[in-house]
Amino acid sequence: MIKKVKLSKFNGEICENLYADVCYITASKFEDITNLYNKVNDTIDNKNWLKFRDQLYLMDVLDKGGFIIGCYIEETLVASALCELPSGDYLDYLYEMGLTEEEINSSYVSGYVMVDPLYRGNALHKILLETRIEESIIRGKNYIVTAVATENIFSLNTVIKLGFEIKLQKTNEYGISRNVLIKQLVNPCEQEIEFTA
Repeated sequence: MIKKVKLSKFNGEICENLYADVCYITASKFEDITNLYNKVNDTIDNKNWLKFRDQLYLMDVLDKGGFIIGCYIEETLVASALCELPSGDYLDYLYEMGLTEEEINSSYVSGYVMVDPLYRGNALHKILLETRIEESIIRGKNYIVTAVATENIFSLNTVIKLGFEIKLQKTNEYGISRNVLIKQLVNPCEQEIEFTA
């Protein structure tokens, strides 16, 4: 387990004594991700906002040095997200942003964020993104890049509030216009300390 978080809402109603565990998701729990995808996909208007990732894709994320995190209430996965090494379009985006080869090698792509509709309103997107930032710093990464559909205002606001900057606007293969954002990570231990006399 990475950390325990207190939640305050279930199905839009205020509740007490609701706690969740944020932890790494390993291959043995990939079916939980598929089940969560099905719940989320059933409730979103635009099915192209969230692309399905099968178990081979998820295994590839882990095998290549990425990680997947989830938020569990008891045995039920209620939110998940991943960080993976840049490839495909994301690699092109990073080059277009002017990152060097060294900076690209020190980057993660953050995505595949899902929150169970029954647990929306608990800032789980924010909690998972903060956790991915912390874990990326621990793993020595200097940048995280992500893409958010321009119409997805709630997700976009969350990402911007956590220090991501919009660098590009691209249309994906489904015709969805997306903002591509990047955040430079700063390890607090490596920041210069200013001494005042």
